[in-house]
Amino acid sequence: MAAEYEPTRRRHAEYATALLPEYLGRLRWSRAEIDAEQTRALRGLVRHAIEHSPWHRARLAGLDVERLSRAHLARVPPMTKADLMAHWDEIVTDPRCRRADAERHLAHLTDDAYFLDEYHVIASGGSSGVRGVFAYDWHGWAVSWLGSVRGLLSVAMAAGGSQTGPFVSVSSHVATHATSAIGQTFRPADRPFVRAPVTLPLPEIVAVLNRSEPWILHAYPSMLLALCEEARAGRLHIAPRVVFCTSEPLLPEARAAATGAWGAVVLNTWAASESNGGAFSCAVGSGFHVGEDVNVIEPVDEGGMPVPPGRRSAKILVTNLYNRLLPLVRYEITDEFEVSPAACACGSAYARVEDVHGRLDDVFEYPGGVRVHPLNLRSPLGKQPPITEYQVRQTAGGADIDVVATAPFDAEALRASIEGRLAGLGVRAPAVTIRRVDRIARQETGKLKRFVPLPPMAVCNRLG
Repeated sequence: MAAEYEPTRRRHAEYATALLPEYLGRLRWSRAEIDAEQTRALRGLVRHAIEHSPWHRARLAGLDVERLSRAHLARVPPMTKADLMAHWDEIVTDPRCRRADAERHLAHLTDDAYFLDEYHVIASGGSSGVRGVFAYDWHGWAVSWLGSVRGLLSVAMAAGGSQTGPFVSVSSHVATHATSAIGQTFRPADRPFVRAPVTLPLPEIVAVLNRSEPWILHAYPSMLLALCEEARAGRLHIAPRVVFCTSEPLLPEARAAATGAWGAVVLNTWAASESNGGAFSCAVGSGFHVGEDVNVIEPVDEGGMPVPPGRRSAKILVTNLYNRLLPLVRYEITDEFEVSPAACACGSAYARVEDVHGRLDDVFEYPGGVRVHPLNLRSPLGKQPPITEYQVRQTAGGADIDVVATAPFDAEALRASIEGRLAGLGVRAPAVTIRRVDRIARQETGKLKRFVPLPPMAVCNRLG
């Protein structure tokens, strides 16, 4: 299997590399060029889905493909993860692809491997409560990589990208997750690529980084504060020029800490298992740009109505334009987007989104219809410099909070502050506990679930 994998991987990497100049060039496109490509790709995707996917054939039958534009998508009902998993075999456009076979492939996956000799299969971590399985075709997997790293590569080249310092990734090590699999498929040929599994103990991660001396550091945002503290304490001796964050919300305190620790350019982007190349990093300030040439992203409120720029959405509807194997048309993801109404200072014509700070799934709902957004809990926790990691678990009348801290802090004052916020939002007699721990367990993918709401039924029972 390994002997078959490497030649295939090399061909795939060569395929993606050949496309790289085009996708870098697209970063300079005008608004008219972006819109024209989005319309062309949307028509091609929908035409392919109608012809080859029984589930989409019925769902999209009323669309005039030859006149189709983004505006017409509003006629199509949203597609959920539950829809995908229930109808997977009817949605996929290659009849050889079957969910049962894909699940067997994932069950035995550790390192990157091809499915049916040409496809890639990954799984979501199920942080929303529903696990998802996603299959990418040859071209789609390449564009996933190109779409997400083109912003990073353009910044790296501007910062002296001819240097050959290592690219080190502190992220998932299991190839069922996109960050691990795609990093292995398209590992850079011009510089060493080192993986430091985020699930390792922190001293071991520090040791890998010290040995590697990364020029580009890729890390889940939840690791940044811990790594910055290790640098401040003199245990981590690295000087990355670029820090690249994916897969989790990048919080302001983590961005500021990384900038202060290393003086590096800190880049953020958005990616999802459903559309891994859906955005690219902005080199100016915070946020990222939506890859509108390869996606249609519609910010909507809880009722599915469009949300204008300048307002935070409850969720987004994603149409992945580049993966024709498993077409996703108006697919619901509960990330909260806020599209900037102003032109970006970097000059890009692509829409810019502020750093994502939460998900609709992270909102805590208490008896009496009280809704508490995670920002209300994150703010007081983020103001405690000793706290490098935390997890907030909703309880019936408040929250239990585990924290990893590098020094003593006033836990009583923090508890009172959070209880005061909850009470101010309408939670009756809130009770908060704060426990200092050595480590917080991560999901199988290595990502940290910061906010853990109670199941809806538990809240309903309390209402009763």
